[in-house]
Amino acid sequence: MTVDRIGERLRRYRRAAKKTLDQVARESGLTASFLSQAERNLTGVSISSLANIAQSLGIPLNVLFDQPEQPQPDSHQGERVRYTIEGQPLTYERLSSSFPGNQLNAVKVSVPIGYRSELISHDGSEFAYVLSGQIRYTVDGREYPLGQGDSIHFDASKPHYFANAGEAVAEVLTVTTMRLFDDRSTH
Repeated sequence: MTVDRIGERLRRYRRAAKKTLDQVARESGLTASFLSQAERNLTGVSISSLANIAQSLGIPLNVLFDQPEQPQPDSHQGERVRYTIEGQPLTYERLSSSFPGNQLNAVKVSVPIGYRSELISHDGSEFAYVLSGQIRYTVDGREYPLGQGDSIHFDASKPHYFANAGEAVAEVLTVTTMRLFDDRSTH
């Protein structure tokens, strides 16, 4: 038995939803060419883009890739599971739990040298705090260079992306109102 790669899963769920690349692109704030590359496993897809795609397709995010659960409200250094998404060089640590009515989702992201995310937009707001390294956020065409201890908070419906602008791996705390976790928690 072969395991589906993320691109095959994206294509299968898009076809099951009877949607074109253009429809999913429009609904997810991405481009059809990016989605086509992702379906062919030619590019990695970030967690926020996958969340937008899952929402467009009406599926839970966790059917596209496995995420660690965070059932407890507290999270401790050294005990969190670090994870990646197939084809994506970012490493994530989940910081937030899920509970009824939760509106914030937090992750710590390790961003490799030379990385640049895809252009995305989504409902809600986004906050990022640079823990180490140099990050450059571009929001609605305007660049915001950020170093250790700097932050940015913006309307995530504006097109945005980020890049590692330094010579070392950067770490960023990201908090968003976008639903990143599909726990079915009753805590």
